[in-house]
Amino acid sequence: MKIAVPTIGGILDEYFNKCEVFTIFTVDDSNNIIDSELLYTPEGCDCKNNIPLIMQQKGVSIILVYKLPEHADNVCSKYGITPFLGYSGNVKEVVKLFINQNRNAKT
Repeated sequence: MKIAVPTIGGILDEYFNKCEVFTIFTVDDSNNIIDSELLYTPEGCDCKNNIPLIMQQKGVSIILVYKLPEHADNVCSKYGITPFLGYSGNVKEVVKLFINQNRNAKT
């Protein structure tokens, strides 16, 4: 699974529609983070660029955010990316929290 997080200085960027970088984490079947990469947006993150398509092509299926602008959930859905809201803090810790919450929800 691949999880994207809008990022500014290693922290989740709460201004999703203005972010300049996403960190994309690869999580294996045992729920371990095995890789991460940075994806820079060409014009900031809004509907005028192709970031959702690029994320889809990179295999991203989940995005963790603080909140989404009005149009963003439809854009995410169009590209098969499920947003999860209410997250903040260090991006790696945010992903670990999501993994633990998701693991607990399955048991």
